[in-house]
Parts: sequence; structure tokens; C-alpha cells
Amino acid sequence: MSKKIKDIAQISLVACLYAVLTLIFSSISYLPAQFRMGEIIKPISTFQKKFAISMMIGNFLSNLFSPFAGPMELIFMPLSNLIGCLLGYYIGKFFNRFLGSIFIAIWISASVALTLKVAANFPFIQTFTSVSIAETILMSAGYFILLLIFKKGGMKIDG
Repeated sequence: MSKKIKDIAQISLVACLYAVLTLIFSSISYLPAQFRMGEIIKPISTFQKKFAISMMIGNFLSNLFSPFAGPMELIFMPLSNLIGCLLGYYIGKFFNRFLGSIFIAIWISASVALTLKVAANFPFIQTFTSVSIAETILMSAGYFILLLIFKKGGMKIDG
């Protein structure tokens, strides 16, 4: 299989996994705290930047089912995921992947709080705080789960 086809397949698989995990747990995914189980795989983007595209696509697909679906959810949030994950990748590459994951959690929390402020007039600080707690838990757990999988040889990520 050519590298380009392999990359497209991996990007698609991770995007679908994000969307499916978010939709399976939809009862908690679309609350103001945004406890999206799909976020648990987001730290993979700190290992390879191509997975930032997965997070953008997965976020778009899962946001199609959001009660707040609109331009903020369908354009701003996927783009915010792409930018946040790319920045998290570079923080991970040059500093520490865990730090990159936490950066993504904070970036996404601010983006969700802004989205909910604009779309539904939710209070920014309270929304940011509640989303930050959920994001930090999920991103931290995801990071350590990915590390365990990599160490056990269940998956290989080149750099």
C-alpha cells in the first residue's frame, strides 16, 4: 500500500473513531461541559500531525448531531480543532507530548466556551472551566492509554 493511501486510511479511521465515540456517548457529549469520549483519542495528534486532520473531520461529523449545530459548530470548531491539534503537535515535538495534549485541552476548552457564548449566550468563564475539567481528564487519560498501547507494541507511531 502506498504511503499516501495508508495515510488517508489512517486519517479516516481515526476521524471515524472520534465521531463514533462521541455519538455513542451522545447523552454526555453535547452537554455544556462537553464530556466527549472522542476526545480521549485526540492526543494521537501530538505524535503525528496528520491526525490533526482526523480531529477536524471527526469533530465536524460529530457536530452534525449537536443541538447547537450551526456555523460555529460546523465551521469554527472543526477549524479550531485543526489549529489546536497542529499547535499541540509542535509543542509535543519540541517540548513534551503530554504538554502538547494539555495545550490542546485548553485550546479546545476556550473554543467551546466561545462557541457556546456566541451560539447560546452561555457564560464564558463558567463554560471554559467545566469544559477544561472534562478535556483535561480525557486528554490526560488518552495520552497515557496511547503511551501504553505504543509500549506494548499495539500500534506504531513514527514521530
